[in-house]
Amino acid sequence: MAFKTKTETFRNMIENQSFSELKGISQGIQRTIDSPPEWLPCLHDGGHLVVVGGAEDRIRKKDILRRFTELSGGIGSRILVVAIASETPEVIFDVYKRAFSHLGVTDVRGLLCTTRDELQQLDPFEMLDGVTGIYFSGGDQLRISSILGGTRFQNLMEHMIRSGVTFGGTSAGASAMSDAMIIGWDPSEQPLAGNVRMCSGLGVLRHMVIDQHFTERNRLNRLITAVAHHPGYLGVGVDEDTAAIISADGSLNVLGAGTVTIVDGTGIKDCNIAAAAPHHPFSVTGLKVHVLSIENQFNLNNREVM
Repeated sequence: MAFKTKTETFRNMIENQSFSELKGISQGIQRTIDSPPEWLPCLHDGGHLVVVGGAEDRIRKKDILRRFTELSGGIGSRILVVAIASETPEVIFDVYKRAFSHLGVTDVRGLLCTTRDELQQLDPFEMLDGVTGIYFSGGDQLRISSILGGTRFQNLMEHMIRSGVTFGGTSAGASAMSDAMIIGWDPSEQPLAGNVRMCSGLGVLRHMVIDQHFTERNRLNRLITAVAHHPGYLGVGVDEDTAAIISADGSLNVLGAGTVTIVDGTGIKDCNIAAAAPHHPFSVTGLKVHVLSIENQFNLNNREVM
C-alpha cells in the first residue's frame, strides 16, 4: 500500500508538471548521471593534497617537501608528521623533522603511535592544535587504516583537511588517502583476476585508488586490476620522487622527477574479471590510460587532460 501511495503521488506530480518543466527535470537528471562522482566533497577553496609516490628527496633540493611547506604556510607553518605506518616511527620522524627544519619550519611535531590503544589515549585537539600541514610517512598502509580508522583523531583530521589544512602522504601514506586501498599483490607479467588485495583507506580522496613506487616497481598491472574491480574509481599511480598535487578546483598537477599514470575505467566496454579464476588472466577493453609528466595538468572533475 505504501508503495502504491508513493507511486500515485509521483504520478500526480508528473501530471501537474508542464512539458517544459518535465524536460528541465529530465535534463537535470541526465546531467547528474552523466557526470563523474565528486572526487572530494567540501574541500576548502585554499586546500591542497600532495600525493607522493615515495622516495622523495629529503636531503638535497627537497622540491616536493618544499612545495608542501609552501602550501602549508611557508616558514611559519606548523607541520605534523604522522609516522604510524612505520615500524620505527621515531627514526622516520627524525628524518622529516631535519628536512622540514632545513626548509625553515620551526614547529614540526610527530605522531609516533604504534598501537590503536596508544593513539586513543592522546588528545587529538592538543595534537592538531594550530597545525597547517599534515604529512603521512611511508611504511605499511594497513597500519594506518587499522590504527587510525574510526578514531576521534581521524574525524578531527578530516574536518581540518576540509577546512583548508594541507594534507600530504608518501608511499603508504599516499595509498591510504583513497577510498579503496591496495594492501598487497602477487607480482605477475599480466593482470590476474585475484592477485590484488584491497581494503578501505581513509577516504580523503573519494572514488579513487592510489598506487605508489609506480614505474619503479612495475605496478601498472596491479592498478589495472584494482580499477577492473572498481570501474567507477580513478586509478592514480605515482612514481618515486614525484607528486600529484591536487587543488580544491579538481586540478591535478605533476611535480618531481617522474610521471603520474591515470587509469580511467568508466569507459570499460567489457571485462571478464568476475568469471576468471583467481590467478588467471582476465580481459578488459575500453580502459583509458594517461601518462603525465611535469608539463601536464589533469582535471579530476571531467577526467580529462587540461
